[in-house]
Amino acid sequence: MTPSQIADDQSLDVTAVKAKLMQISSKYRKDCGQEDSEDSELNFGDEDLKSVNKVILDLAHNAEDEHLRFKAATYIRDDKKGRKEIVKAIRDTGQFNILNINQMLVTAREQSLQAIKKIA
Repeated sequence: MTPSQIADDQSLDVTAVKAKLMQISSKYRKDCGQEDSEDSELNFGDEDLKSVNKVILDLAHNAEDEHLRFKAATYIRDDKKGRKEIVKAIRDTGQFNILNINQMLVTAREQSLQAIKKIA
């Protein structure tokens, strides 16, 4: 859906929808030219992920430092339960509520219209 379609469907201001999409959607930022397209040379591949996962698992089982073993084991458990993805998803959002920003935009628009009427 386009931002306009989302705004119409959810009865929101299109600006609020665009602001939220800019905040949470990599695809939207790329489409707007605000994020570089992925360069495969700079990204890790599946083999790299397998290798690193093995290192983390080996540390959880075999590290001499019990604190390191605990951290590796906790990381594996949290990752398996999906807890790491939540942190990643909200880390950069700044956590604003789209309904709040929509209400602020509506209020600002109403106040500007009232100010224009007073001037005219």
